[in-house]
Amino acid sequence: MMNRTFWAGFGMAVIVILLPVLFLIDARSSVDRRSPARSEETSAAPAPLPAAPAVSLPPLPEGRPPALSPPPSAPVSPAPMASLSPREMEHPEIVFSPERIRRSLARDPRRRAPARRPFREHSGIRTIVYDPAHVTTVRTAVSHVTLIDLPEEAKEVYLGDAKLFQAEVFGSRVKVKPITWDPSTTTNMIVYTLHRQFAFRLRVVPEGEEDDLLTFYLPSSETVVNLTPLRQKMEKDLALREQDDLRKKALETLRTAGASEPVGVWSEKDGIRAEFLGFSSLGKDRYALFEVTNGTNHPVRLSGIRLRLFRSSLFWEGRREWIDGEDWSRGFRLEVPARGRSRALLPADPPPLASSREGYLAELRVEGEPGGRQIFRLEARGGRR
Repeated sequence: MMNRTFWAGFGMAVIVILLPVLFLIDARSSVDRRSPARSEETSAAPAPLPAAPAVSLPPLPEGRPPALSPPPSAPVSPAPMASLSPREMEHPEIVFSPERIRRSLARDPRRRAPARRPFREHSGIRTIVYDPAHVTTVRTAVSHVTLIDLPEEAKEVYLGDAKLFQAEVFGSRVKVKPITWDPSTTTNMIVYTLHRQFAFRLRVVPEGEEDDLLTFYLPSSETVVNLTPLRQKMEKDLALREQDDLRKKALETLRTAGASEPVGVWSEKDGIRAEFLGFSSLGKDRYALFEVTNGTNHPVRLSGIRLRLFRSSLFWEGRREWIDGEDWSRGFRLEVPARGRSRALLPADPPPLASSREGYLAELRVEGEPGGRQIFRLEARGGRR
């Protein structure tokens, strides 16, 4: 019984050991039975790579240790992996050699350095001197804002096309931003301040070429005299002078033409005659017209005129009651030459006389030789001619 168990175990061990050996021998024999051409191709050794040419170095001077430097490698023209022959493709040691991998990587376009764009210096900040006759071009870009600083506060902003650009005002600063991607888009913008106007032409440019900040300065300095109010004042003064000249001419015409509402009372002393001619109108203004005739050989001067409206008393005809508010007076320096005459206009607008109890009393002060100062009283009553 013991012998049977021993021999059974021994046989199993032999089988376990011999089966792998027989399988290996069968595999080797199948490889040896390949065709001779195939065997020659697989047994061919890989072609050796060209060796680097030897470089002869000049001898070093004695007493110095030699400096080790690697010899220069021969230039190798890169060759793509597709240029391998079918025979070389059968050998992994050729296909995946380090030299072949380096050549392939060198020809890979993904490993090339990106081409650099030509450098062009661009500054998005500009300083501009204000010129009312110049149109400033503003370069804007999408997703970028351009600020325009003006020398004074902006009041109004007008855009040629508000669908293409956006403009906002913050005091003296204007913010401009395009809302279109079309690079051929352009429009204009007008900005009005208190005393000036600014004209702009808006364009859309590629990113990196836009204007970030535009600052405007006045031509000479920051304290430039604004000529617009001065010009307006000069024009206004000129218009007033022209109007005054026209009025003076009209008054002169009115003075020489005579009274349109005659009164016709007069008084004479020492060769000097004073006369209340009547009333004349110029537009809405009404004037009392007086005339002084100098019959002496000495010039005299009319220094003042006073005109009052009165009513006579019902019982005493010689008593006058002066009407409140119906009193006009003015000082003059009107020269009356010898043997000459002059007329004067007194701004006055008394109502017409309604009855014989109402009247005008004019007092004229005349100064000069021979009688010194004289006062001429001229009385006119209603209902009398």
